[in-house]
Amino acid sequence: MASKKARTDEDMTPVTGEIDYRVVFSAAQVPAGRVGFGIGEEEVAIEFGAPFNRAAHPTDGEIDIAWRAKLLESPKMWDALKFRLASLEAHKGSDGPAVTIRLGVTSYKDYVGTNADGVPAARLASLRADGRANHADAHAHESRALGVETILETSDGNFVVLRRSAGVATFRGVFNGPSGHPEPKDVGLVDAASTSSAADLTCIEPSAVRRELFDSVRKECVEETGIPADKLSRPRLIGAMTDAFGKPDLLFHTRVELTADEVSRCLANASEAWESSGADVVDAVPPDDVERVGVGAAKKPGEKEPFRCIKLGDPAPFELGSSVVLFPPDGGEGPPASGASAMTRAFWGRDPRVMSPVTRAAADCVYMLAATREG
Repeated sequence: MASKKARTDEDMTPVTGEIDYRVVFSAAQVPAGRVGFGIGEEEVAIEFGAPFNRAAHPTDGEIDIAWRAKLLESPKMWDALKFRLASLEAHKGSDGPAVTIRLGVTSYKDYVGTNADGVPAARLASLRADGRANHADAHAHESRALGVETILETSDGNFVVLRRSAGVATFRGVFNGPSGHPEPKDVGLVDAASTSSAADLTCIEPSAVRRELFDSVRKECVEETGIPADKLSRPRLIGAMTDAFGKPDLLFHTRVELTADEVSRCLANASEAWESSGADVVDAVPPDDVERVGVGAAKKPGEKEPFRCIKLGDPAPFELGSSVVLFPPDGGEGPPASGASAMTRAFWGRDPRVMSPVTRAAADCVYMLAATREG
């Protein structure tokens, strides 16, 4: 039977708007991640059960209100079961799994009412205060619906990014990698009533849940880009993050046996093309004139503030809406010395005007792995 354990990121996710995102786990923390540039499916342990579901709260009527309002904005949305991230634990030894992920179930509707963009700060603060007081877990009353996003690397050394359309629920107009949610229905759970704390989830094998986490990444790649599944590698886990509202995402790296030009010709076949209004590629190697330094490095006297690779659990080191590229896409201080495209510079500089918080967190995880890679 699944057991509750202390969250590794307890109280680290702030109230709405205080930060942009946090990286709460990096594969660079564990030996398997450093050797393989990410963690393989067989190196992930899953604990799954109703003890990890969201705890009901007296104000849950506000979830219905938020859901109705969101449907007016995004009529293509629908409610469905989602996996709920309760905690994630890294294992730094060389024996056993590299990471344990503890999951329950929630719903997209509960996510909209507790963790989505637009949840009032006072409501989120109240939910967390009651979670600490009543469950010793600040996030007990939050949906924590688990998403996935992948860095998608082409055979000629580019990352594919997609511009989010006006029809999606969050982060409209900015770029990200293929993304979505692993689906409980794909492991045999289809009833929304299963979000009840009394629901019996013991019939679902943890190995099936783990497989769905990795399968969902490839599925999103196929649906959003039109790339044939047999051209995609098995994804590798490179990290995890939470956004400003506490919604978590697992971050992956996936390779495609196609060039960037070949990928561009696949896009017309994407079954979920409506989610994107455009696509671009960025260089898989950061340009020299987008300054980044290793974890914990300090600025020398007279130097500009470096675009540092954040320490695990630190907030993004800039205010919301600020630019973190030396030469922003709309001009600024002059042309880039490296000749890198504006999109490449925006990606590696983690420009919040151009890249989603999840994508910027993925870039941080790539930096962390590149700085600590073994073998």
